[in-house]
Amino acid sequence: MSLWSLPLIRVRALLRRAPRQLAPWFGSLRLQLALACGALIAVSVIAVTTVVVQRGALHSEQAVLDNEAANVDHLAVLLRDRVVRLQLALRAAAQPVDDLVLHDRLAQQRYMSQRQVLATLFSTIALVDLDGRVLVLRNGADIGHPDIHIGDRAYFLATRHQGRPMISEPLIGRVSREAIVALTMPVLGADGQLRAVLLGTLKLNSSDLLYGLSTQMAADPAVMQTIITDASGLVLAHPDPAVVLRQIDEVPGLRLAAARWVRAGRPIEPMPEAYSDAGYVVAAAGVPGPDWMIFRVASSDALLGGLRSGVREAIAFGALMALLAMLLLWAWVTWLLRPLSRLEDRTRLLGPGGPPLEQGWPDASGEVGELEHALRAALQEQVRAEASNAELLVKLRSVMSTAPIGLAFTRSRTFELVSDEFCRLFGHPPGGLVGETARLIYASDEEYAGLGPKVVQAFAEGRRYSGDHEFVRRDGGRFIGELVGRPVDPSDSGAGTIWLLRDVTRERADQRELAWSASHDALTGLINRRQFERSLAALVDRQRLAEQQSLPWSGAALLFIDLDLFKQVNDSAGHAAGDEMLRAVARALDSSLRRDECVARLGGDEFAVLLDACDPPAAERLAHKLQQAIEQIRLPWGEHLLQVGASVGVLVIEPPLREPDVLMHAVDLACYAAKQSGRHAVWVAERVRPDA
Repeated sequence: MSLWSLPLIRVRALLRRAPRQLAPWFGSLRLQLALACGALIAVSVIAVTTVVVQRGALHSEQAVLDNEAANVDHLAVLLRDRVVRLQLALRAAAQPVDDLVLHDRLAQQRYMSQRQVLATLFSTIALVDLDGRVLVLRNGADIGHPDIHIGDRAYFLATRHQGRPMISEPLIGRVSREAIVALTMPVLGADGQLRAVLLGTLKLNSSDLLYGLSTQMAADPAVMQTIITDASGLVLAHPDPAVVLRQIDEVPGLRLAAARWVRAGRPIEPMPEAYSDAGYVVAAAGVPGPDWMIFRVASSDALLGGLRSGVREAIAFGALMALLAMLLLWAWVTWLLRPLSRLEDRTRLLGPGGPPLEQGWPDASGEVGELEHALRAALQEQVRAEASNAELLVKLRSVMSTAPIGLAFTRSRTFELVSDEFCRLFGHPPGGLVGETARLIYASDEEYAGLGPKVVQAFAEGRRYSGDHEFVRRDGGRFIGELVGRPVDPSDSGAGTIWLLRDVTRERADQRELAWSASHDALTGLINRRQFERSLAALVDRQRLAEQQSLPWSGAALLFIDLDLFKQVNDSAGHAAGDEMLRAVARALDSSLRRDECVARLGGDEFAVLLDACDPPAAERLAHKLQQAIEQIRLPWGEHLLQVGASVGVLVIEPPLREPDVLMHAVDLACYAAKQSGRHAVWVAERVRPDA
């Protein structure tokens, strides 16, 4: 044997023993899965790179959208301020006029020549009498007296009737024969009464509407377009004059945006929004006041093309790498997990018809063997648990069959356990609802559909659900039930729900009757004094809030009615006749008022009416109307034909607003003044003093 023979023999022996020594390590499923996960992590790095690029692109796209939203919001503010300045200019020019201006052409020429500032702001300005006849018109430097009548224009009629400024809808001007919008301002006489209307028009096909905004709206029309519409979607301003007075859905790039706006109810919201839709970037914002909308639309490719191209390239590369990694991992794991296939075959034989639980398992070692033993132990524990649950279910059915309240257990909206009392409430025999869907017991689809979200919210907040619902019995009869529900396991929505139910139809009817009696007069059915004073206080609060928010004053009035000669009815025909007369008066008042107008019996023969959004002339007319309705009552009673009269006090509620008790005292004094004037009269109270 040579000197080199011994080392070579030892090396060969080590190599023969190495597979047996390393087999436990490389045969471990844990190690094999670790190696597979390592390969997956390597591939995931590439995928993460793609995600980062995509998120960066999304952030960049959102920045573009935020910028467009800020731009359109800025334009909306500028346009609103522009309209406000125009209205303020009209208001400053609408100084009180005397009757000479309304009848003398020379005076009208002087009046209009003094409105030089308005002439620079509007295409035309005109002074119109209350019949709608244009007295004098200024078009630039030209002043004339055209034979034009606008009495049929809706904006003019609204200004005349309401006495407040208006902005017209888009229309064709009778002077320019072009598309315009008109702004109006009431003109008072020396006595403070409405005498005429001053109006200015803006041409939509010119820069009148966009004056002062041109630098803000400047953009290449091929890249960015700015469009203004009214609340109905009619285009007021567009880079292409031919599009003016067309619907917004006819504008390229805005068809889907217009449909989205229409579906939302055409809101005029000052909060701007911007979004990418069907190849376009659209930004929109409302202009409160004139109720206009501003849209900015641009091609997505022009604004976002570079970002999206980079994202597509990154996604394509990442998808390719992910596919390759998936194929490699699938092949490797399939090869590694071959020992589990035998265990899978045995698992499929579990259940009825299969071999006994103790037989047929593969003889495996390592992690597969441990998994086999764990699976067999879990199955044996499940068999014991099912036996225990079956025994518990028998006991639960026994309890539910004798429970005095309706009990039910549902899972996946299907009855699995139902007490006898629950079935009795719905006219079913014991157990008749088991297996039925919960929809069967509800009176309508709406009632059933509305319950789900309420129950989900209550359980999510960690509380039980409780509410009244209308249910239907087997014979079609309906009742109101109080339904209480608790989840079996709050952390597992599939564990089911326990329900309690009781019939509260009579109980709720009694509650409604008590609530009605507390707020209504039992004799006439009208609301009582307490409820009327609450309504008056609520109206005062609404008017104060509107005043704080600088909203237009809507007006309101208060009427106090005291019956005349009512005592003679009681004295001559008795109190029963008096009660019937009070009911007749209540019916007459109620039938003479709109549904949104409030009428109450304050007590005795005193009534009150609360009118919202009512000007002084309308309040006085209504007072006379109610007085005549009462005096036309003829009540046959035995040998008598009974009738009464009415004295009415009228109080117009005007700023500054007073407390409700002050207003009631003032209108009471007005009614007293009507009686003192000889009865059967209407007396309008003076304005309530600020120190009252």
